[in-house]
Amino acid sequence: MAGGHGCLRRSVRVLRLHSPRFQWFTASTLPSRPGLHHMRTHCDGSTVPVPHRSAVSIDVERYVYDLPDSLIAQHPSEHRGDSRLLVPLPDVSRSCPPLQQHVFSEAQLIGGVSASTDSSCGGSGQPSLRFSDLGVNDLSRLVPPNAHMVFNQSRVLHARMFALPRGGGGEGTRSDGDGGGAVEVMFLGPHPPGANVAEMLQRPDVAAVEWHCMIGSQGVVVGDELVVVSPTPEPSFSPLHLEVVALLAGWSEEDGSDGVEAVVRFTGPAVVAESTSSASQIFDRYGTVPLPPYMSRPLEAADTQRYQTVYANAAAAGSVAAPTAGLHFTPELLDKLSAAGIKQSFVTLHVSAGTFQPITATNIANHVMHWEEFLVKTSAIRDVVRSLQLGRPIIPVGTTTTRVLESLYWLGARGLLEANPQSGQHTEASTLQQWEAYELADRFSDVLPSPAQALLFMAERGDRGGDGVVGGSTAICIAPGYTFRLCDALVTNFHQPHSTLMLLVGALMGESATRQMYAHAVQERYQFLSYGDACLITNRQQKDSNGVQADPPAPPTIGADMDAAKQSVLGDSDTALPPGTKVLLHSCCAPCSGAMIEQMRSEGHAVTILFYNPNIHPKEEYELRKDENKRYAKALDIPFVDLDYDTDEWFRQAQGMEFSPERGDRCTMCFDMRFARTAQYAQEHDFAVITTTNATSRWKDAEQVNASGARAVAQYDGVSWWFRDWQTEEMTQRKYKINAEERFYKQEYCGCIFSLRDTNAYRRKEGQDPVTIAGAQQYSDPAADSEEESLEAVRQFFNHTESAEEQQARELKEMYRERRKSARAVKENNW
Repeated sequence: MAGGHGCLRRSVRVLRLHSPRFQWFTASTLPSRPGLHHMRTHCDGSTVPVPHRSAVSIDVERYVYDLPDSLIAQHPSEHRGDSRLLVPLPDVSRSCPPLQQHVFSEAQLIGGVSASTDSSCGGSGQPSLRFSDLGVNDLSRLVPPNAHMVFNQSRVLHARMFALPRGGGGEGTRSDGDGGGAVEVMFLGPHPPGANVAEMLQRPDVAAVEWHCMIGSQGVVVGDELVVVSPTPEPSFSPLHLEVVALLAGWSEEDGSDGVEAVVRFTGPAVVAESTSSASQIFDRYGTVPLPPYMSRPLEAADTQRYQTVYANAAAAGSVAAPTAGLHFTPELLDKLSAAGIKQSFVTLHVSAGTFQPITATNIANHVMHWEEFLVKTSAIRDVVRSLQLGRPIIPVGTTTTRVLESLYWLGARGLLEANPQSGQHTEASTLQQWEAYELADRFSDVLPSPAQALLFMAERGDRGGDGVVGGSTAICIAPGYTFRLCDALVTNFHQPHSTLMLLVGALMGESATRQMYAHAVQERYQFLSYGDACLITNRQQKDSNGVQADPPAPPTIGADMDAAKQSVLGDSDTALPPGTKVLLHSCCAPCSGAMIEQMRSEGHAVTILFYNPNIHPKEEYELRKDENKRYAKALDIPFVDLDYDTDEWFRQAQGMEFSPERGDRCTMCFDMRFARTAQYAQEHDFAVITTTNATSRWKDAEQVNASGARAVAQYDGVSWWFRDWQTEEMTQRKYKINAEERFYKQEYCGCIFSLRDTNAYRRKEGQDPVTIAGAQQYSDPAADSEEESLEAVRQFFNHTESAEEQQARELKEMYRERRKSARAVKENNW
């Protein structure tokens, strides 16, 4: 840092970038805001930020790499969507999340692995060093069909103008694409910060709106008028003037160039005589695309389209740099993603010049983060909430989208905590400070809400505002040690050394994996930065090379453990519910429901059966179980709710978990999906309590079932999960007596096609006949039937394991077998 000019209100920053061009992104481009940083003044007059107590301490040099100039993309790929895609891969193991399993298997099928080391996903060793060198268009296969991708739809403003002093020959001149000797004016946003950019761009009183900008000359004084030169060869519009109404700061660079940050407003014939309808029109007519300075070439006609995403929303203009990860997506790729069942939502974050601001401090704790404005429709927030409830992976496209989602979580979490008078939080609702997420995580780690809860809070706040949008500003700094709430994987470009974006990637991957991925990208000559190639990285949150363990994902329910969750919902599991409680019983089948219904009714509860089981397969098995359950409910005069057979959605969510064992990740996903839908129905129809017949089967892990139930009710206010031991010997004996009396259908597997496969594998090994689907077998002998579900029989089944050779043969045979419904699938009994 160097001493500041006395006549200016802010210190000068000496910059360390290689390009001699006007480095518009390198000054401290936004005024400081009240919050978590303070400034310490040295005896020489220079200032440095004082780290906040919650700031993470990371040596920035650990995330620096050598970027050859030849790898900085100067032009986009010949055709949009032709860029390369680097995919760092984990080893496939049962400890890997399903998303990573899917990415690995698809990458292997598409293009194989180009490098590897002996490491384990989620283990204690180094992050995996497996890579696949693919293309952006492969995303339609790499991204799981049940995923939810989120995009930043902000439109890049033509925020770069060139101007001459009025009377200095500026009238009627044009720019040659690089200013033609005029000074560069880079617009950063409305002044003061925090104004809605879209509204300011559309205001009809153009001259009344003031703009914060950087001017490449320190000879400018308040009251000066600059004449904007035309960006076209033949000027077709009246002259536009920029009136300087205030000076904010000065800046200087090592190459000797300097300038000022100023506040200007539009005036002159273009505004007065022609009554230009909006500032948006002015930028379109007189501005040019603000290419980053590391593109050391004149602006070209193609940049107008290529430095803009195809989904950029004209009503969401306001960025001064492109959300570059989105530049790779074509309408065709978006259609392919949609056809594959991948959900798409859009948010708006106006990318500020500060996104490229280098970290000049040696430790990130001393860096002052830039601010960016965002706007999100509540309908988009609710779509993300729905995906969270269904267990869909959330995949933001770009670091700007990630900042929006993570900021929404923390704003919602803070809002919920404010409802607790002891929380002590009284911060502006729409502003998230640089280190505030870390402070909240430290102070309220045991009571932080789930992502779905936090986002629902924000959606409800936006709806109460009447316009159906949530807006705000964020300075969140995502660095190693941060726990992601809404980022299971990320599509992003390759970033500059000494940038906060590198630290965000490091937070997601870990230091070792980040360094080695960038080394691989350099070695394989990927193209870097805005017009460069992309990568798809998954959130592993594992130990880095220094043994620093990232925090685990936020707990899905409020409360750190299941006992606390029980106490907060219904008290001790032995405590009876008040007579007359409306209980919504999720039922998987009639045989598992009889004893539970009998017990509930004997305690005076009003029971309704809900049948939502998209896991049951094939269709005839599903129909048989449902019809029998429906008949039994009618015989007992109990209401029966029949929800959709959403089997396609279930298969999409099961992608990557085809070989998960019984009681494994696939079962957790299945419980989560079914119980979340049950809880939603309960809230919509005023049920106080829900539970499931899955809890009565000894084939199920009661703790796993209850954990999913707790996650489900945490998303819906006013609904509780009934924690109770439904697997007692008394309940089991009563269940089989009722089953024999009712002559219920005797199902021979859990329900999903994968449990059918595994049950048949077990039966073959035991010399038994295969499962009979939708057969005529019935319960008839309570003692014999109970013996089949004895603790020893269950233990024997779960102790059965395949040899490595058996498992490999089965996986090779079945891994890529088509499971989606089609006309030819009937013979495979796959509706």
